[in-house]
Amino acid sequence: MDVFTHAIIGAIIAELALWEKSSPQRKRGRWIGAFLGAAPDLGAVPAHFVFSWAAGDWPWVYDPAHWIGVENSMWLVGYWFTHSLLFPLLGFFWLRYKGKRSWMLFAWSSHAAIDIISHTGAWSTWPFFPFPGQIEGVADPWSWSPIWWLISISIALVSWYSVSVMTMQWRINNDRTDEE
Repeated sequence: MDVFTHAIIGAIIAELALWEKSSPQRKRGRWIGAFLGAAPDLGAVPAHFVFSWAAGDWPWVYDPAHWIGVENSMWLVGYWFTHSLLFPLLGFFWLRYKGKRSWMLFAWSSHAAIDIISHTGAWSTWPFFPFPGQIEGVADPWSWSPIWWLISISIALVSWYSVSVMTMQWRINNDRTDEE
């Protein structure tokens, strides 16, 4: 999945988790959710620079061919770590034990959950890294043409709008029941 769609999904999770909060809190939460939804891909930045440089390109040049044959490179440890569901799961139990909200872990974990089914090859994820069990998904979204990225982002934006309308109705109905 592309980074923008991951960010929108994180914002949707924040919208659902913070539906009863004030408008400034929801706005701040959406930004946090969007960042956390996209953040796991930051773990791939070192590998991206190394693989681009090794291919003779400048480090900021992205080419899916740079990732062919590097599925087991140690440069991917950061990517595997940030895409693991084990660490957010442990964080969830700790936060629940402390009585704190854990929606931010769901925004972070949504990234890995979607990548598990949608990534193959060097992008395939290890859901419980460092334990073995890398899963091959069904597609490589990074290899999609930009039109498919646009379609994915458009679907995510429509979903976000729909969830925003739904949570607005929840707030309206909640205000009505509070008045009664």
